[in-house]
Amino acid sequence: MDLINKNIQLLISVIKKSETYKEYKKQENVISQNPELLERVDQFRANNFKMQNESGKDNLFDVAEHLTRESAELRRIPEVNAYLDAELAICRMMQRVCKELTEGLDIHTPDL
Repeated sequence: MDLINKNIQLLISVIKKSETYKEYKKQENVISQNPELLERVDQFRANNFKMQNESGKDNLFDVAEHLTRESAELRRIPEVNAYLDAELAICRMMQRVCKELTEGLDIHTPDL
């Protein structure tokens, strides 16, 4: 297990040195200079997460429509747009790491 932990720490270190992560941290710093805007963006992100994970709600279409409008409005603000783009890039990097790890191990998982 020590070798696994050591390599996890190595992966974290490599990710932190990547341009994708550095850009994310830069944009995070920019947006955090405006606490009200950051709070608004965080609320949008929380609502988006809830919508994606609560697919059984009756008003899902209304919630999605509201989030689409809110996203368009927020993305007109250059700092927000840059932050959300940087966040998406780092999330995609983490998804790729998880996907490669999952596909590299021979573990039976059912088709969903």
